[in-house]
Amino acid sequence: MFKILCVADFESYGGDDFLKRIQLLCKAGVDEILLRAKGLDEADFYDLAMVVAQICENYRKKFIINQFFDVACKLKSDFWLTSAQLDFFKNHGVFLDEFRKTAKIYAPAHDLEQAKISATIADVLVASHIFATSCKAGLEPKGLNFISELKSFDKEIYALGGLNNQNYKEAIKAGASGICFMSLAMNGDIELIKKIVESKNEQI
Repeated sequence: MFKILCVADFESYGGDDFLKRIQLLCKAGVDEILLRAKGLDEADFYDLAMVVAQICENYRKKFIINQFFDVACKLKSDFWLTSAQLDFFKNHGVFLDEFRKTAKIYAPAHDLEQAKISATIADVLVASHIFATSCKAGLEPKGLNFISELKSFDKEIYALGGLNNQNYKEAIKAGASGICFMSLAMNGDIELIKKIVESKNEQI
């Protein structure tokens, strides 16, 4: 059964109550919440992360920290590292060895060369971007075949980028074990999220 990960992006949310939105996503039945807030410094991010972590715990949802490794360590959450951090961690993997005994590492896979590096330190490869998306305007999407190509690394594969309620099943059929929503999660209809959750019990 595939996992549904929602990217709770602090900067992209158009509503007044960011935390309420996360609560609604948890209620809708998504599996994982990634907190992303690149505009915040580490101290402010930590304050926000503590609140989001509590919401996720209340609903028994997996909580993932983006970018701030020290915060992930303090909160004992999973960690999603950025492309910019990959060079550091591939040379200092010892920092992640102990961490991975109790938590998962998600790492980017924007091409096969990057995926090869990520596979040495991560549990989950995040294939991006699969479909055209406004976040990557003008850049050619990797397409569904890219997911199939990543299978050789023998890692969990999560599909990201341009996924919505109309195309997510294609990513699952191509071999993704998880699907990531950001635009739909932050500003889309919660009812659509619920329908996707319900579809997890269907044969895809």
